[in-house]
Amino acid sequence: MEKNVKNEVKEIIASILGVSVDEVLDDTAIGDITEWDSLHHIQIISAIEKEFDIRFTPDVMMDLEDVSDIVEAVEERVNK
Repeated sequence: MEKNVKNEVKEIIASILGVSVDEVLDDTAIGDITEWDSLHHIQIISAIEKEFDIRFTPDVMMDLEDVSDIVEAVEERVNK
């Protein structure tokens, strides 16, 4: 069964930030949720890399500013 990347990414973000998945929208960005600071952002990226067995280059990481950016980057790497 294929993973639903968007839902899984949102669940990871919500879990790390300690918020409800309902608070994590497609356009939710760093700073929109008080807990989403630079440290939590690194934890989110690390957890996503581990979950999907992928790696982001530093250049790509700099462009991951909101949930839709992260989902798109994961989908590009998972669907190769």
